[in-house]
Amino acid sequence: MEIRIVVDEAFHPRRFGELPTDVSELVTTRHFQKGEIINLQGEPAHHFFYVHTGHVRATIVRPDGIEKVLAFAEPGQFFSDVPFFQQINHWYTGEAVENTEVSVFSREAIKKINNVRPEFVFTLMQSMAHKVWMLSNQMMTITFDHSEVRLARILVEMLARKPEGTRILVSTHQELSALMGTSRVMVTRVLNGWRSTGIVSLRKGSIIINDFSALKRVADMGIG
Repeated sequence: MEIRIVVDEAFHPRRFGELPTDVSELVTTRHFQKGEIINLQGEPAHHFFYVHTGHVRATIVRPDGIEKVLAFAEPGQFFSDVPFFQQINHWYTGEAVENTEVSVFSREAIKKINNVRPEFVFTLMQSMAHKVWMLSNQMMTITFDHSEVRLARILVEMLARKPEGTRILVSTHQELSALMGTSRVMVTRVLNGWRSTGIVSLRKGSIIINDFSALKRVADMGIG
C-alpha cells in the first residue's frame, strides 16, 4: 500500500457499518437533540456508544478552562469505547452536534454479546486499534508538518463528512485552532494567505473552498 494511501486512511475515521441484528437486540437505543451531552468528561465510563445517525463531537476541558476538540464520531463509528474497556472515567465529553441516534453498550450487554457473537469483540478491537493508529499519525503531523498542511488536512476531512459537492464549511477560527492544537492567530494567518491566492473565501463563521484541488495538494504536502 502506498504511503499516501496509508496516511489518508489514518486521518479519516473508519466506519464499521450497521450493527448485526442479534447485537442490536442486546443494547439500548437513545436519541439526543443537538447540543445534548451524551457522556461527560470525568464521569465513570459505564457505557460506550455506536452512532447510527447524526454526529458527536468529543472535547476535553483542561483545569484552566481551555477546551480542545479531539475528534468527531459519525454514523458507523464507536466512541467512548477506550475508557469503557480501561474501566476508567471518561476523559472527554461527547456532545451531539445535530440530532443523533446511538446504541448504548453496557458491561452486561458486552457479556451477552460475547456469548452469542464473539467475533463482534474483534470489531471493537479494530475500532480501538484504529483510534491508536489515528492518534499516532496526528502526533506525527503535529511534530513534523507545517501549520498549512495540518489545517488543510482538517478542512479536507471536514469536507469528506459532508454531502458530495459541499464547499462551504461552518466553523470559526477558534474551533479550527482547537482541532489543530495551535493558536487562533495562526489559523487566521494561514486562511488569510489562502484567501490571497484564491484557495478560500472567508465569511464570518464560515469558510468557502474555492479551489479544492489546491487545498488537497497542500494537505498532501506533508506525506512526502
